[in-house]
Amino acid sequence: MKIAVVSESPADEAAVKILVDAILGHETELVIGARLRPHGWPNVLTVLPSIITALHYRAEADGLAVVVDSDDSPLHDTAHDQAAETYSDCRLCRLRALLFLALSRLSPVANRSPLKTAIGIAVPAIEAWYRCGTDPHVMEATWNRRLQGERITYDRRSLKVDVYGSDQPSLATSTTLAIEAAARLGNNLELLEQLFPLGFGCFICDVRTWRL
Repeated sequence: MKIAVVSESPADEAAVKILVDAILGHETELVIGARLRPHGWPNVLTVLPSIITALHYRAEADGLAVVVDSDDSPLHDTAHDQAAETYSDCRLCRLRALLFLALSRLSPVANRSPLKTAIGIAVPAIEAWYRCGTDPHVMEATWNRRLQGERITYDRRSLKVDVYGSDQPSLATSTTLAIEAAARLGNNLELLEQLFPLGFGCFICDVRTWRL
């Protein structure tokens, strides 16, 4: 299976690929085509339609995994799934709507199935996933309490320091440590899904549909 990964850094894309392989139970082939690399949440929204178009018509990818940080945005609520409108402040809702529109504009390609997609929202940042199983305080429920005004033991900067030893690590350092964390988490997906039921839970459900 050929896949593409879009995240907010090359280090995180390497880690997400490992998680996808763990969910599927086999190694995928990473498609590295001519595409734009987003830097941060606003650019993801801007370039993702172009990435989808390129993958569909030229890269022959089977699946696309997208993982972005939630930062300080509101967390997804299951009530959103029953609502008619898109919650503009919810990044999962925004990405789902964007992917649906971009995919609906594609023309069928002979002998090729529609592009499979999976969306993950790392709360509040993917470094929180990397800390899963290491710091018992880091989980979606804790961050949600912070969004409600409660003081908690970590923030996005401290997560980076805890994972990389610096809040501005080099790409080599962040890639090495992200890959190590993803390899560990690949052996304990149940815990990651339990502690991050919205952002990772939606992602693992999406990827599991790729096996159907």
